[in-house]
Amino acid sequence: MAQDKFSKEYWESKEDIISAGVQGWNPLQRVPKLLQEAFSQFKGVVFGFFIAEDLPERMSLGWEFVTKGMFNPDTLNEVLPARFGLEEVDGRLKWRDNYLMFMDKGFRQKVVDARNAAHEEKYASSVEGRKYVSPHDPRGAEMAEYAVSKLETHQVRGASQEPPKRGPGRPPKKK
Repeated sequence: MAQDKFSKEYWESKEDIISAGVQGWNPLQRVPKLLQEAFSQFKGVVFGFFIAEDLPERMSLGWEFVTKGMFNPDTLNEVLPARFGLEEVDGRLKWRDNYLMFMDKGFRQKVVDARNAAHEEKYASSVEGRKYVSPHDPRGAEMAEYAVSKLETHQVRGASQEPPKRGPGRPPKKK
């Protein structure tokens, strides 16, 4: 990746970095956004910061480390106060206790979809079609024949559907 875009002049042109000492600047939120703004090839990538305890799980989900070969943070560290400095530890970029990682957006969407599908499957198997009989009912076995599921469903109106029409509104005042 080209590193000429990340010159000292580039970072100094960002107003939120210049006013960091006055209004605050959170690298955990801003660095990923600035990386995506600077390079067009980062549009299909999601960035995130993760602590060391989360690394095994994050790596199993497809997150990868950002290295100094991908992004050299030295020019950013020159512009920002030292307390915001990104550092390289074992070839990986890190801010305080948080490692900078990335994941492809398409892969991330597949992970989220798989999670949602698994949740929906578990929900459907545990709730839908289940009949309820109180465990304290002395005639529970007999009542189970007539019991029905207590699940109530409702179709939520999506954003693609038109909103319901409103009435004419408040009638005009009579003088």
